[in-house]
Amino acid sequence: MFLWNDGSNSQDTKLAPKTTEDLGYILEKISGVGRVEVYFHYKENTEKTTESDMSFFQWTSDSRGDKEELIGILVVAEGARDKRIQNNLIKTLSSVLQIAPHRIVIQEMEMEDK
Repeated sequence: MFLWNDGSNSQDTKLAPKTTEDLGYILEKISGVGRVEVYFHYKENTEKTTESDMSFFQWTSDSRGDKEELIGILVVAEGARDKRIQNNLIKTLSSVLQIAPHRIVIQEMEMEDK
């Protein structure tokens, strides 16, 4: 199951960490990926729209005027040394999150000494 926060809840900022954890958990299930850390980068919205400024149709299609737009993703993964794993992660994230591949950055996770 893949969960995504669509911004329709007033508690969006509280849900963001769980969404990141859920995405990381799912990506770790992909063969060869290993441990994963995920960071979402959102466009800062300086223009706020109040409900009184919206028409009925705007309000029904997007009930939040200050919805943040996802503009980039950083994924740090243990298996990212392998280019095939990087490409697989980019393809997966691009398809699932509907974000352009050039907005997804995959980096290798530093291995911890045990």
